Amino acid sequence: MENNSIMECINLMCDALPKLRNALNLTQEEFSRIVGVSRQSVINIEHKEKKLTRSILISMVSYFSLRSETAKILYEKGLYRNTFVNDMGFTESVLLKIHEWR
Repeated sequence: MENNSIMECINLMCDALPKLRNALNLTQEEFSRIVGVSRQSVINIEHKEKKLTRSILISMVSYFSLRSETAKILYEKGLYRNTFVNDMGFTESVLLKIHEWR
């Protein structure tokens, strides 16, 4: 079960990564420095040519969840109903409180 929720999370994050970066006006290079990977790794992740490690996935979910612009995108995509993400402490109710959405 946990592996399924991790894979769902990985797929969602890979699909959404260009839109998330654009929402924060981040280049691939800038984002690569934030999560601690090379620019080429970001390109490969966006093209699903590289598997995300759990640590990079956690970094991405945390970074984008703590920014209102990108958290809203992830909320609309249903990320906060994912068991793996919930186990990290990011639930729909927590996000609503953090960002004071109504």
